Amino acid sequence: MRGTALAQRSWDQVDVICGELLEEEGFLATLGAAKGTLFSDADFDCLYPSKKGRPSHPPSLLAALLLAQLFYGVSDREAERRSRLDLSWKAALGLPLEHRGIPHVCLVEFRARLVRAGMEAWLHERLLQVAKQAGLLGHRRVVDSTGVADCVLTQDTVSLVRSATRRCLARLGELDPAKASACAELLARHDYDQAGKPEICWASATERAALVNELFADAQKVAEACSSTDDLRLASEVELLKVVSAQDVEDDGEGGVRIAQAVAPERVISVADPEARHGHRSRRDRYDGYKLHVSVDVTSDLFVAGEATTATTPDAKVLPQLLEADPMAVAEVTADTHYGDAATRRALGAQGIELVAPAPPSSAPNGFFSKDDFEVDLEAGTVTCPAGQVAAIAGKTGRLQARFGASACGACPLSSRCTNRPGGRTVTISTDEDLLAPARKARWGNEFRQRYRQRAQVERKNAQLKSRNAKLPWRGLAKADAWLKLRMAALNLDSLGKMPGLVY
Repeated sequence: MRGTALAQRSWDQVDVICGELLEEEGFLATLGAAKGTLFSDADFDCLYPSKKGRPSHPPSLLAALLLAQLFYGVSDREAERRSRLDLSWKAALGLPLEHRGIPHVCLVEFRARLVRAGMEAWLHERLLQVAKQAGLLGHRRVVDSTGVADCVLTQDTVSLVRSATRRCLARLGELDPAKASACAELLARHDYDQAGKPEICWASATERAALVNELFADAQKVAEACSSTDDLRLASEVELLKVVSAQDVEDDGEGGVRIAQAVAPERVISVADPEARHGHRSRRDRYDGYKLHVSVDVTSDLFVAGEATTATTPDAKVLPQLLEADPMAVAEVTADTHYGDAATRRALGAQGIELVAPAPPSSAPNGFFSKDDFEVDLEAGTVTCPAGQVAAIAGKTGRLQARFGASACGACPLSSRCTNRPGGRTVTISTDEDLLAPARKARWGNEFRQRYRQRAQVERKNAQLKSRNAKLPWRGLAKADAWLKLRMAALNLDSLGKMPGLVY
């Protein structure tokens, strides 16, 4: 049953008793002004369909506490402590001085209700409505993604298989103890109920290989024993077991398996958070977790849209979702090379959106000239090399090439920097060359460089997004997306509070 905040103020309100001690500006002051006007209890009626039971804490109060928690990046228990002891938090939440604080379990339950109802983005969208009505949002966006680590421990192959097997046996034991006991008797190892690594000589390659084969064989037996059960939770656990037992091994050629000397593209890294993945910001900067994609308004510096995905999701794939969630008609998008491919350029062009992004650079193996060093003239159907030689573009559609030939390249003084092929240099022309060639050429111009400098804005916003959270505090992709949207709402509320004269 939904509780209701009291509209009448009492003498024991914190701001009445010790208002002179409270800050007049800052996030908590903005939150106190927004609570009850920007959002009210009635906005959350769909979260409390039942009219029976004990009234909950007012949802407007819980929403305000959730925003404060996300802004300051504190845990549920710390949010409870501050709502009990911190005068500034009490004033922002509208709590009387003697209030014992909001129990952390109430905050957890309210957050779960938001996610179940699909309302995790509601506060963010409400703030965007205020910004739009105030004329703060423009038509230019900067977009980018950033990786963020999850809050679980990344597991190795042995730990993954043992954990997944243990979970299957535990669930099977709840459903059918006799069948679980019979299955356990058939396994090669009987230590799955023990935490930690198996007690073997880890310095012995023979014992390590034997362990891997035992775990793989046991995983197959457990999966087979659980296959006849219709329980959905067990079916999910079995599917996870099949994935983790097969993703890191390969046939050893002797009837068994061995650890593969490679990493699976979509490798599950933890049974506690099966949706987390290996990710990398660069070749050396790697992380395990999720990827956060954001769109920022150039004019107001507000977060406009955001999506959390697995760490392996390409950046450009999420751009349509960011634009679809935008409350304004977008005219320009500034982004990095990951968004500069031909498909993205063509899609944005069809929508009348200008893309300010470098085209993916041409490869230059062995230090030779890249395609960018050649002048491609599609109208004339020619390619001019750095030495001034001209070759005609010929071939079938989808396989166009310009061949300079041995006669042109053999006597060329630049041949050592261009090719080592006896037949001379060949330049392949992409079917999307009409889009990519001008973009590659434009990226070196002063006009493009000046406009592209705007991209630094989204880099700063990404740093702000993760400033108080080295790791995601919640597990799972759905909760990662909820965290992102709530975090954006808290940061946007803080930004709006710094804009003079804004009325909610």
